[in-house]
Amino acid sequence: MEAETPVLIDVEVQRIDYPESESIECWYTAGQIQSILGLNKAALQKAIAKLTGIYDIELESLRRGSARATEYSQMALDAIELLDSGKLSELRRLVDKIPATAPTSESSAIVFLGRHNEIAVTCSNAADNNLTQINSLKSGLLNNYRELGRTLGRQAAAEVRQGFTDEVRAGLASLQDS
Repeated sequence: MEAETPVLIDVEVQRIDYPESESIECWYTAGQIQSILGLNKAALQKAIAKLTGIYDIELESLRRGSARATEYSQMALDAIELLDSGKLSELRRLVDKIPATAPTSESSAIVFLGRHNEIAVTCSNAADNNLTQINSLKSGLLNNYRELGRTLGRQAAAEVRQGFTDEVRAGLASLQDS
């Protein structure tokens, strides 16, 4: 068995789970939010876009998840309610109370690729062996076709010679009889 050599690669990482955002205790599904506020999907999306665009609220404070698994915070419920009722000064006070979420920071990490690298090398070697074997089989097949062509050519030439010889013999016999 081969001695393992540690393989290192440098990758960029980005934090996707924020424990600070978990301090928002109550989360609602999109259907619940729509039912409570009496909004359709488009109106809910428009309200979230206004809150993030105009009022500069971090999206992570308003919702989590994606697609059908999206959940909205109590903060989102309160903010949308204030936005829809036109209570903009109260909405501004609410926005000022929202804690800033952790900035998305990129950093680097070192990842050790022991077993994964071994699997990749094994697969690469197997692919190389397969290609070598395919080339060998292809060469053998082409050689077999060439040999078949030679054999068929010899047989055809023999048949032509025989036919030529038979016709010449018949022609000579016909001349002798006349």
